[in-house]
Amino acid sequence: MSDDRYLLLFPGDEGAPLGGWLRIAGGAVVGRGRDIPAVGEGEDERIVAVAPGPDVTVHWLDLPNLSQAQAAAAARLAAADVAAEPVDRLHIAVGPAGEDGARAMALVSGSRMATWMAGLQSLALDPDHVVPETLLIPPAAEGARRWARGDLHLVRGDRIAFAAESVVTDALVDGPVEELDDAAVEAGLAGALAAIPVDLRQGAFAKRRPWAVDWKSLRRMAWMVAGLCLLTLLIQGALILRYTVAADAVERETGVIAAKALPRAGRIVNARAQLAERLAELRGAGMGFGATAAALFSAVRDTANIELSSLRYDRDGSLRATVEASAASDIAALQQRIAAQGFTADAGEPRSGGGRQIAELTVRGQ
Repeated sequence: MSDDRYLLLFPGDEGAPLGGWLRIAGGAVVGRGRDIPAVGEGEDERIVAVAPGPDVTVHWLDLPNLSQAQAAAAARLAAADVAAEPVDRLHIAVGPAGEDGARAMALVSGSRMATWMAGLQSLALDPDHVVPETLLIPPAAEGARRWARGDLHLVRGDRIAFAAESVVTDALVDGPVEELDDAAVEAGLAGALAAIPVDLRQGAFAKRRPWAVDWKSLRRMAWMVAGLCLLTLLIQGALILRYTVAADAVERETGVIAAKALPRAGRIVNARAQLAERLAELRGAGMGFGATAAALFSAVRDTANIELSSLRYDRDGSLRATVEASAASDIAALQQRIAAQGFTADAGEPRSGGGRQIAELTVRGQ
C-alpha cells in the first residue's frame, strides 16, 4: 500500500479546466467532487493534473545511457519524424529511463498545454505534475488494458498508450485485452501515479517555486553578518592596541635617547621640544653656523682679490668676518654674491691697511 497522498484533477468538457477531482491517500480514494477542491490539507500531498488522452501522444524511445538533458535533445529529434505538427509548436516531455533503457516521450500542443495550466491556475490550483490520461492505467503483463470512458477508449500496454474510439482500438491492439471499469482504474491509481513514465510539467512548463522569505536562512545570515562585524571590531581593537603599545615603546625609547643627549637636563618632560631647543643652542640662531659659513666661503671663493682674515659666530646667529680686498668695489661684489644666496651682508666703513681695504662684514640669514 502506498503512503503517498495525491489530489488528482480531471479535465472538464469543452475545454473546462476542471471536471472533477479525486483525493487519494493510503492507496485508496478518500474523497471526490466536482467543485474546486481545498488544497493544502497535507503538506506532503501532491497535486496531479490529468491531460486529456486524445490531446497527448505517447511514444517509447530506446535512449539508454543518456543524461536527462541528452535524452530531451534526442527526443526532440525523434519527435520530428512522428509528429503531425511542427516541432517548434509542440511541448515535448521525456521521462526517465526504465530498466530496459526505454523512455516515454509525450507530445502535446504547446498552446493547449499553456491553456490547461492557465485555466487551473485561475482556480488557484497549481499542479505539481501533469500526466497523460492514458498513463493512469497500469500496463498489463501481457497484451493491453482498456478503460472505456463513453465513446472514448483509453488503452495501455507494453510500450503503448493511446486514446481512440473502440473501432480504432480493436484494430491497433494485438493480443488479449483486459477490460477495466472505473472502480478497477480507481483501485490502481495510487500505484500508477507512483510510477508515471513521463511528466508533462517540465521544460518551459516546469513548476516554479514561489519566492518566499526563508526566515531560518535569514536569521543564519544575520548571525553571520553580526559575527563578521564583531570580528572586524576585534581586529581593529587589536590593531589599535598594537599601535598604542608600539607608540609607548617609541616614546620610552625617545626618552632614553633624550636623556643621553641632554645630560644637563634635570628632567625630561617633553623630549622632542627639549631636543629641538638643545639643537638650536648647538647650531645657533638664524640659519645656523654651517649654512651661513658655507654661503660666506662660497662668495669669497668666487670673488677676486678677497681674503678672509678672521671669523666669529655669535649666539644671535650672525657671522662676523674680517675681509681684505684690493678695492672697495671688491667688497661690494662679495656682498652681492652673499645676498644672492639668501643672506644679508652688512659691511662697516672700510679702512686702509698694508695697501689694501679692510672691512668688517656681518652675515645673517634673511
